Amino acid sequence: MFFTTLPDIRAICSILTLSLLTLMPYTQAEAAPIRFLVGYPTEASAPYYLDSGSEIPANNPGYSVEIMQEVGKRIKEVSFKLVRCEFSQCLEQIKTGKLDGLFNTPYREHWLFTGKYPFTKAKVDLRQKLYGEEYALYRVKDDRKITTDGDRIYGLKNRGISVKNHSSVIPLLEENNYPVQSYATTTEALQALLRREVPASVLVVSHVEALARMHPELSDLISRAEYSLHEEDYYLMISRQFYAKKPWLAEKIWVEQTKVQQELGEKLANKYIR
Repeated sequence: MFFTTLPDIRAICSILTLSLLTLMPYTQAEAAPIRFLVGYPTEASAPYYLDSGSEIPANNPGYSVEIMQEVGKRIKEVSFKLVRCEFSQCLEQIKTGKLDGLFNTPYREHWLFTGKYPFTKAKVDLRQKLYGEEYALYRVKDDRKITTDGDRIYGLKNRGISVKNHSSVIPLLEENNYPVQSYATTTEALQALLRREVPASVLVVSHVEALARMHPELSDLISRAEYSLHEEDYYLMISRQFYAKKPWLAEKIWVEQTKVQQELGEKLANKYIR
């Protein structure tokens, strides 16, 4: 029969302890969160991101910024860090892999080689958009002469249309030679309409609806034309380099972002839409 003496047991324990201590740094390193550097533009675009510049506002940074911050808290495998850059520079940085993500990115086919959009069945997954904008024509309730067929706007008589600054519909309106008057907020654009400074407003439907929930009397003052004029969806783009290394993690980030948007979207809309 084989007997192990007490000194032998102590020696074995010492060797095992030393081995565990040697392995610990590698185990901890493997478990450490992966850096995920997420960019967004320096130019403010309310309600999605506020305050122009390179700084991330500590308070009330914007709808999309809060969505991303919450995603960062929930995905334990990554260490989220937000940075701001000129949009063209952001695109270049995500193309080279310097940025891992870029949010508020509209879908463009020619950007498919710049970064990765969430895809399903060989097309962009609309369910995983960060948000969408549907633009509609609004007029004061008693004015039925202002209308649209979804292509042209009728009844303006060369008068202006109020819109919110940085709206993606502005180039389309200007291309069709409609006079455009830009305002800082949706509320200000609607006020111009109600004061009859302009005969029509072209605004994001969900933004007007959010304001109508906060101010029910608004529904008695304005009406929406039947046909929408423009739609644009925005996504979190992920770098091709990050996706190639961790495709499952990229997919998890998109899924979690969708959950956060569904859970917090209305609350944040009420907070930021003005």
